[in-house]
Order: sequence, then C-alpha cells, then structure tokens
Amino acid sequence: MMIGGLLEATQNMQRDITEIRRDIKESDSRAALSYEQSEHRAAASRSKIYAKTDELVDRVTATEAAVSKLNDDMASVKEVTAEVTRWKLMGLGALGVTGIAAGAIASAVTYFWTDIWRALRGG
Repeated sequence: MMIGGLLEATQNMQRDITEIRRDIKESDSRAALSYEQSEHRAAASRSKIYAKTDELVDRVTATEAAVSKLNDDMASVKEVTAEVTRWKLMGLGALGVTGIAAGAIASAVTYFWTDIWRALRGG
C-alpha cells in the first residue's frame, strides 16, 4: 500500500501542478489582454486630449486675431476721441462743430451762388 499511496500522491501532485500551470497561463493571457485593453483606452484618451488641445489652439489663435483687430480699431477710436477731447478743451461742443460746418456750406453756396443760379436757369 505504501507504493500505491505514493503513486496516487504523485498523480495528485501532477494534476495539481497541471492545474496550477493552466491557471498561470490563463492569468498571463488575461493580464496580456487587460494590458492591451488598457493601452487601447490610453490611446483613445490621448487622442481625445490631442483633439481638445488642437481645438484650444485654434480658439486661442482666433482670439489673438480678434484682439489684434480690436487693438487696430481702438487706435483709430483713440485718435477721434483725442480730437473731440481737444474740441471740448477749446470750448467747442457738438453744436459749435455743426455751426462751423453749416457756416462752411453757407459760405460755399454764397460764393458760388451766381454759378448755381445760372445752372438752375439753364444758362
């Protein structure tokens, strides 16, 4: 019985070792699959981040262009504002500017009145 018991114990050990090897192989294959899936998820995540970064770069570029245009527009606004401020410092308001313009037009009409009248009469 001793040899029969040893043989049975050896067979049981072989079966256990075979099961352990199979479990290790399955574990390795699951780990490899898990690693591959993890890599795919990481690549997809990186792809999304790169797309968002590209979108952000485009938006920043558009913002820089808009700010540059706004700065150019503001330069011309500053010139006009400075001129109006100068008029106000001289005591000349909107009514004064309108009066000067009307005076200039009236002077031109008065100066060229004979020519205008002649053109209107057809002669």
